[in-house]
Amino acid sequence: MTGPTGLSARRTAPDLARGLMLVLIAVANAHLYLVDRPIGYRGYPAGLVGGDRVVAVVQMVLVDGRVYPLFAALVGYGLARLADRAPEGVLRRRGVVLIGVGALHGVLLFPGDIIGAYGLVVLLIAPVVATGPAAGPSAGSSRGLLAAAGAIAAFGVLLSTGQGTPQGVPTVPSIGAPTVGAFLAAHPGEWFATTLFSALLTAPAVLVGVVIARSGTLDDPVAHRRRLALWAVGGLAASVMLGLPLALAVVGTWVPAGVAAGLAGAAHTAGGYAGALGLLGVMGLLASVSWPGRDLIAAAGTWSMTLYLSQSVVFVAVFATVAGGLGSSASLTTATVTGLLVWLVGVLVAGLLARAGHRGPAELLVRRATYGHAPS
Repeated sequence: MTGPTGLSARRTAPDLARGLMLVLIAVANAHLYLVDRPIGYRGYPAGLVGGDRVVAVVQMVLVDGRVYPLFAALVGYGLARLADRAPEGVLRRRGVVLIGVGALHGVLLFPGDIIGAYGLVVLLIAPVVATGPAAGPSAGSSRGLLAAAGAIAAFGVLLSTGQGTPQGVPTVPSIGAPTVGAFLAAHPGEWFATTLFSALLTAPAVLVGVVIARSGTLDDPVAHRRRLALWAVGGLAASVMLGLPLALAVVGTWVPAGVAAGLAGAAHTAGGYAGALGLLGVMGLLASVSWPGRDLIAAAGTWSMTLYLSQSVVFVAVFATVAGGLGSSASLTTATVTGLLVWLVGVLVAGLLARAGHRGPAELLVRRATYGHAPS
């Protein structure tokens, strides 16, 4: 077994995807902090007007339900790379560590945490992802992993039929809690429920990410531009078409009912998987050419977990009722712009530090807990 991959040996495309993914996460989470108002579909405020309606439609077809499967695919990519150099026990330990980080994040800050869900998936699939002589007959073929991903995704889509009706309450109710005690007391239950449901919905993307890593597509994006372009065009087209019905419901253009509501919810989730692949294709294409800021964003991508956690710190400080309190009055556009600014500052700070050879604090913690005292 070897230790963690050194900074100089990392691939540009996956790190660039992680850096760009962070802006999508910021945008996707921003509306969840808008509380103390009527809540409609997918946690968006009801009765959106003006520019907020445009922002909501764009988010629904390209970001909402798309970014966390994208994140999951990159987790799967990283898991496959870890399996190339470490035994199954290390993979399982990585899953346990991620669950621990997610629990701390969810209980102390944001119970909509996704890290714990990825940790649970990693822990469960470690035996079939492990490679090498010690892996034994349990190691899964790429075809088998794709078949399992398809079956789990179909079940997740079926469960998503309920998303075609208005929520009525915020996705994360504790954001509007009036006291710090109530804010913290609600977190364990919210985090646990979110983790289980998110693990189910994102497990297919983690498995697909493992297969993508094995294919080498992101390792050499220049040589795979045709495949990446196919992902981008096909994935994003499906994402828009499948996400548009529920997007129109979010802005009040129509009110789905009965079977139509169930189909709209299921289509949105199915479009999320397609959209994640489409976004990954776009990011791979962006990695295949040089452009200003590319290397800085890729460097920031090596701090992806640290930046993800720091976004929650800023959002809670600005929007939570027990802190800045802007969640009760900010518009969707304001929340989205706040997310963009948080990402931009994070990229500038983390990118410069990473290029100077520094790893993110969360990344160092996870690596030390996973590898013990292996050199970093």
